[in-house]
Amino acid sequence: MTSLLHVVRGLDRQKFETLFTSSAFLVTNGLFAVNMLLLSWALDAGGRGAVAAAYGNTVVLGWAFQVGVPTAAGYFAKDINRRAVAMSAWTMSALVAIPLALLLVPFYRWQLNGPAFQQGGPGLQRWYYAFVALQLFNGPFLSAIFWLRGSGNLKQFNALLALPHVLVTGGYLVLFVLDRLTVNNALASTFCMLAAGWSIGLTATRSWPGTGFSRVAFHKIKTYCLQIWVGNLSTFASFRIDQLLLVNFVSLEQLGIYAVASAIATLSGPIARGFSQGLLPFVRHAQSDRERLERISSTLRQVCIVSFAVLFVLAGLGTLLIPFILPASFTGVVVPLLILLPGAWAADMTQVLTMALTSFNRPSEASKAQLYAGVTTAIGLAFLLPRFGVIGAAWTTTVAYWVGLLATYAYWHRTAVLVAAGQLTGDTVTIDLTNHDDLDASDDRELVDDAGSVSDSANVSR
Repeated sequence: MTSLLHVVRGLDRQKFETLFTSSAFLVTNGLFAVNMLLLSWALDAGGRGAVAAAYGNTVVLGWAFQVGVPTAAGYFAKDINRRAVAMSAWTMSALVAIPLALLLVPFYRWQLNGPAFQQGGPGLQRWYYAFVALQLFNGPFLSAIFWLRGSGNLKQFNALLALPHVLVTGGYLVLFVLDRLTVNNALASTFCMLAAGWSIGLTATRSWPGTGFSRVAFHKIKTYCLQIWVGNLSTFASFRIDQLLLVNFVSLEQLGIYAVASAIATLSGPIARGFSQGLLPFVRHAQSDRERLERISSTLRQVCIVSFAVLFVLAGLGTLLIPFILPASFTGVVVPLLILLPGAWAADMTQVLTMALTSFNRPSEASKAQLYAGVTTAIGLAFLLPRFGVIGAAWTTTVAYWVGLLATYAYWHRTAVLVAAGQLTGDTVTIDLTNHDDLDASDDRELVDDAGSVSDSANVSR
């Protein structure tokens, strides 16, 4: 144990923060695995599918409602204070996310007319609408959390990001022990725990609506968000639109099987996510573009090896253990899982490349790459989903992941060449908001406090 601590303490700052963040994400994903098992044991495949239909679908919609603000918050944490970022997030939600949610009403109705929701009944449909409304708060919450990561506040970032998931798992455990983990109770617990976790996060970071709005900061964040939003929507299309459309083509039982296969296939995702999140502040605070390129290349190599190893183990263990750890109604999980695993590796690599592009202020190129993946998903689902169901969805998802990876790599390679030639830089200048009329004296004091915290974290990072 002593030697292990010595090794950890000997890591450079980026490796230490990457290890810390990846571990936190793995714990969070471990909670997802616990949730999957609890729901699978307490409910049959149809019940698991009902939870996926009412809640899982809205998680996908929540990505669209974020409007790219969490990514912008992490990017501009070095340059813009917390309150200005928070108020920009709420403003983007009011101007973009809420109108988008209203425009999607015909889509909600189309989903609710599918076999899954018709099988689930009016109660499941009401929960669906409740979670759609709740997801409108996810963007401001994640913006507050990712500002912490971008500014170097690693402990609070990981704690607050994991908190909603910890609360959801705690709710499931209590209901499971009391033998009351029904579909309705699971959805009610999920709703309450998410609302509580997000409220605590917004309170702890002082990110509720209030003072601190800056027109200068909002313009910067809005421009960045709109560039990356296309990519976010395309990512949402290529990563999870299969689950949105499955409810209109398969039964709740098949939807439950696919939800479990997807959950297992993404177990390597937190590792790549931890590496990419650990990379961001060090690229942003690096002393030179050469250092930035070296850190990105090193991270890519590490994710390539670690992700492959984890997914290889999952392929072997999944085939052997699924029949023993899940009820008989989930025996169909193995085939879609094996199809999804190669795509999961491509998705892990894409996470790092996307972070590399956005850290050099190239969000539009990351967006274009994901747009290609989204188009691939749409074409594949149109041809394969009606005929092959969950198997067709699995093949479409994997192919789309690889299209996204190849396109993102092509854009990153071109960017890296420009950086190496001195034609592009990752340096930015901190935005001074203190002399603008749209901030009052109390906000000026907070700017000083927040600017100090950013400066301190940057020094620690270096």
